[in-house]
Amino acid sequence: MPIKVRCKECSAVFAVSDKAAGRAVKCKNCDARVAVPAAGGASGGQAAAKRKRPRPAEASFDMASDPDDMFGGLDLRRAEDRRQKVCPSCTKPVDDEDFECPHCGVNIQTGALSQEQKKKRSRKGPPPEEFYKVIWPNAWKFLMGHKGFVFKTGILWGLSATMVIVAAFVLNWYTRTRALELHESAKGDITITKDGVFLDLEDKEEAEYDGVKYTPGSAYLTNGKGSYPAPEVAAWFSPPTYFWVFIFLVFLLSFGGWAWTLCAKIIQLTLAKEKKIKRFQGDMYGNMTTGFTSIFWPIVLMYPVIWIPIAMYFSGAGETASLITFIAIFMVPYLIFLPLALVHMSQQYSYRAWLISWMAKDLINTLVPTLYVSAIFFALVLVVPLGIAVGVAMGWNQVSEFYMNQIEVPALSAISSYTIADADSTGSFMFLRLPLLFMIGILGGTLLCTLLAFPSIFMMRVFGLFGLYFRPDMDLCNEQAPLSPAGFGPRFLAVQVDMVLAALIMGVCIWGSGMVYGLVNTLYESETIASGAYWVALVGSISISLGFYFANWESGSGRATLGKWTFGMLVVQDDNTPMPFNLALKRFWASMISVVTLSGTFTMCAFTPNHKALHDTMTKTKVVWRGDENM
Repeated sequence: MPIKVRCKECSAVFAVSDKAAGRAVKCKNCDARVAVPAAGGASGGQAAAKRKRPRPAEASFDMASDPDDMFGGLDLRRAEDRRQKVCPSCTKPVDDEDFECPHCGVNIQTGALSQEQKKKRSRKGPPPEEFYKVIWPNAWKFLMGHKGFVFKTGILWGLSATMVIVAAFVLNWYTRTRALELHESAKGDITITKDGVFLDLEDKEEAEYDGVKYTPGSAYLTNGKGSYPAPEVAAWFSPPTYFWVFIFLVFLLSFGGWAWTLCAKIIQLTLAKEKKIKRFQGDMYGNMTTGFTSIFWPIVLMYPVIWIPIAMYFSGAGETASLITFIAIFMVPYLIFLPLALVHMSQQYSYRAWLISWMAKDLINTLVPTLYVSAIFFALVLVVPLGIAVGVAMGWNQVSEFYMNQIEVPALSAISSYTIADADSTGSFMFLRLPLLFMIGILGGTLLCTLLAFPSIFMMRVFGLFGLYFRPDMDLCNEQAPLSPAGFGPRFLAVQVDMVLAALIMGVCIWGSGMVYGLVNTLYESETIASGAYWVALVGSISISLGFYFANWESGSGRATLGKWTFGMLVVQDDNTPMPFNLALKRFWASMISVVTLSGTFTMCAFTPNHKALHDTMTKTKVVWRGDENM
């Protein structure tokens, strides 16, 4: 009679001939060796011939013998399909040639995970090898589901680009006509060169410049001599120029700010594995604030080498070579580090995106995917704008001539008696040329920016997927222990932000000191007294203004300057209590030591255990993280 055996390797049950009793056979399912039990009993064949009465569960199904027991003869072991190989862990079907389960990665023979599979599971994220085949369909599906944001982006960019062009157009027209007006206003013994305007009057001589009459005894002259900026330079220092420069900067920053803000939002929802953007509007002020990031981020990131073009300029290398070097260094972060930086900036703490040390380390860990995403970004987004910008810059004269002769003159002459001779008149410029340029800019700019918005939002999703798949390889920082010491890197970045504000404050102080100089010179007609008053006003106003800024902000409710608050830091005493104003003022004056030592005492915070600089130690204060609960 056949003998049933069970394979210990794959648990398959099959029948063999009784002639195989006491020997080993090969498993029909996995080819493993299976031992067949020998026939038992004292009398040999007689004992083998004896059979035990089958159990009810093993009896064959017989409705006639037991009509009430429908499943009495059912053998569940025979109900299993032994022809289909399954995974011992997830029980999903696998092919005969599979060594590891394609669904769960378990070794089919041993039921255990291999070292490679353990490493993949320890990443706590999707497998990185899927990134290259997922980004294209996923980003395209996301783009098609957010066409409303595409058109909104195109309109905002079109308006911003138009206002940037209009502001540049007005500045070019105003400074050119203003310089010409200053040249024509010069009467008398006045010499005008590219270096300035020089007056040298003798007794009873008179001169006139910019509507002001001068004599040897005028308060603005010393011994009949005086000098002013060249007309081309002076044209830039007037209220209309200030206004249009402000308009130019506002819309330039809002252009990049909207892209940066929207990209951070898309990356955040991608990392959260969400599919739709919900309740996101954005505002002009927020875009302008974020726009500073798009301009200053590459400069701060490349801080160690950004001084090269400046040194080239002062060493006589020439303006063109210095400018090209600066643009090349400025573009390196956008061409290489942008995917990494955008993922970092979508986190609660974004300071690591501004430090070349962190970015270089993350680049090494994700070199291939970073370069892959950067190449896609360059091909889909940067090629067209850069091509247009380079083409317009190289052929500016041809572009201007084409616009004037082929667009502006025919269009305006069709509605009025406009000619090229009327181009510089104020009336024609304000009521004919400017409205035409704005209309063309809105129509053409919106169309072009909308076309550019499609690949841009596609790339924003790709950046988010890059962060999702390679998050374990990047040192993202989404939380900090409250009141833990802040290191050199984030403090250095905070100083850069405060230096920008300090430069603005110093500019206002210089302007005000110049007003003091002119007033004192008019009253006392003494250059010595006026110069002394100028330096007293300059040093005093800068000291008071900067001291008040740092001391008031660090002792106020925020307990931090704007730079420190931006990156999530506070300034407190060693016992974690807020500083009073007088202590904050002492801390400011102590920090001037680092200015005198060229930041030598400030770099101490990179080496001390509690990250304290010299002025921190002198005033028993410290710079700490604000903490997530205070964000």
